[in-house]
Amino acid sequence: MIIEQQDSIHTTIPLPTTIGQINGLQILRAVAVILVAWLHAGQMLGHWSVVGLPHFFAFGIDIFFVISGFIMSTLLLRIEQPPGVGATWTFLKRRLIRIFPIYWVFALVESARFMHGHGFFLNYFPSFLLLPGLYPRYPLVLGFSWTMIFEMFFYYVLAAILLVTVKRAVPVSIALLGAAVLLGQFVGVHNPAWITFTSPLLLEFIFGAITALLFQRFGERRSLGIALLIAGTTVALYVRSHPEQRGATGIDMVVSSVGAMRHALTWGMGALMIVSGVIFWSPATQNLPARIAVVMGNASYSAYLASALLIEFTARALLKLSPSRPSIGMEALFQFLIVAAVMLGGWLSYRFVEGRMIRWLQSRL
Repeated sequence: MIIEQQDSIHTTIPLPTTIGQINGLQILRAVAVILVAWLHAGQMLGHWSVVGLPHFFAFGIDIFFVISGFIMSTLLLRIEQPPGVGATWTFLKRRLIRIFPIYWVFALVESARFMHGHGFFLNYFPSFLLLPGLYPRYPLVLGFSWTMIFEMFFYYVLAAILLVTVKRAVPVSIALLGAAVLLGQFVGVHNPAWITFTSPLLLEFIFGAITALLFQRFGERRSLGIALLIAGTTVALYVRSHPEQRGATGIDMVVSSVGAMRHALTWGMGALMIVSGVIFWSPATQNLPARIAVVMGNASYSAYLASALLIEFTARALLKLSPSRPSIGMEALFQFLIVAAVMLGGWLSYRFVEGRMIRWLQSRL
């Protein structure tokens, strides 16, 4: 019962009949944020480490984008309101409640650091709005929040579509985003201010939307789901071991369109298969480890927002205690402890800050 309530808060979708499937996605969210935290922890320890430990680059972000495309499209498929301002506001209101309050908390904490260090706060203020096109002209107040700019752009596109149609909102969103990506490839958009609107990364939201349509049509298919999960994992392992195939990674996908299409068609396809596999499989999540993973998935957004600060401070604390010449074992231990700090901090934030703010705002709006 507690897990069901947390899922309802986390996705803003009432899911009385598919709670197990959404729990599977929550577990996948936990995996995704661990992948991201592991990558950034290794980067933070880079100058101190013996050798870079294996990681999956920005693959966790690809998983997040596909999941978002699926969940938002599933929500649109369940809307019973007629198109217009009412449907748009209902959808957008829930998204704003979900995204901004906890984001602003961490943004204000980071801003306090800037002001303490005599930074110019007004340069960072536009990033509080997460509007597409502002970065990199205006720097990000939270280092990893470039992904949220893509998320918010996706939400704004869906909200605009609901002004016109609800019944065909998902196919229309696929068509519009697909056309934007094709236009960007045809015109050759390289201006960072416009890349968000035409980036191949938008294909990953489309992948999730297509999965939502297929799941609505066919429902659970356990054997297919397991096969897709294995195939997606295989693709991710292959792309990781072949650097020439993976394309751009991280922030370079935002400031330049070079390599982003290859990334979407390699890492993005792997994410599509893994997310679709979990959705069609809909694994049971009744055992204790799975339930813990679901809780950590609920806290994944808080963990992601807190990760920059927690990685930095935990790494500094550990390095003060470290020997001058670390071993590979010590490096692995430190990187594991940093990721554990991120997940613990994310859970504390979700349990005592994010979740309470969402419940309070939902009860009044």
